[in-house]
Amino acid sequence: MQPVIDFLKLSIEDELFSKSERKTLRQIVDEIKPNENQLAFLRSQIFELANQKVTPENYRFIVEWIRDATSALMNTAPNAPGSDAYFSPGDTCRNVIIQQIRQAVNHVQICVFTISDDTIAAAILESHKKGIPVKIITDNDKMLDEGSDIDQLAGEGIPVRIDRTANHMHHKFMITDNRALITGSYNWTRSAARFNHENILLTRDGSAIKSFAREFDQLWKTLAVYE
Repeated sequence: MQPVIDFLKLSIEDELFSKSERKTLRQIVDEIKPNENQLAFLRSQIFELANQKVTPENYRFIVEWIRDATSALMNTAPNAPGSDAYFSPGDTCRNVIIQQIRQAVNHVQICVFTISDDTIAAAILESHKKGIPVKIITDNDKMLDEGSDIDQLAGEGIPVRIDRTANHMHHKFMITDNRALITGSYNWTRSAARFNHENILLTRDGSAIKSFAREFDQLWKTLAVYE
């Protein structure tokens, strides 16, 4: 992985990511042929380098560099959609959710019953502050629970939509970059990680992602704006 990391360091130093640099990065990665775990590590290195270099003056470049560098990596990923299942109690489900949020470069669409896990909320806020568009759909009753992070996230400028019916918006899914989907029984709460037997499925199946994206768009159009 070191040749890729070295190249990324050079590309961010001159504050330019040209077409030729993008092509070179693809060639390097094609030669190495990293697996999914190695690609995930390289994406994390992109964000680490960006965090080290970002300043108020170069913020726009850094956001564009993250998008371009990550896109170059993702275009070399294996074609197989791939799916993985994860289970709680334990930190695994939470960590997978946070990892996908941090890897997103184009958008994060969250549609969940509740959010009260502060570590997940922090990752959402981190992406929002990097300029990555984030949208949240949630349940109006659960957002009033003690420990809910929805008010904080909305207060930071993240768009939030809620249902205002006697029924519940009980979905639990997230789409990132229209490339990855997380869904399952797992509630985004501290108790889900510590005590509950729950699950999430991470998939890159295009058909499933499109179906969930249609549901998200429909709910976004019909549910109320949180103010």
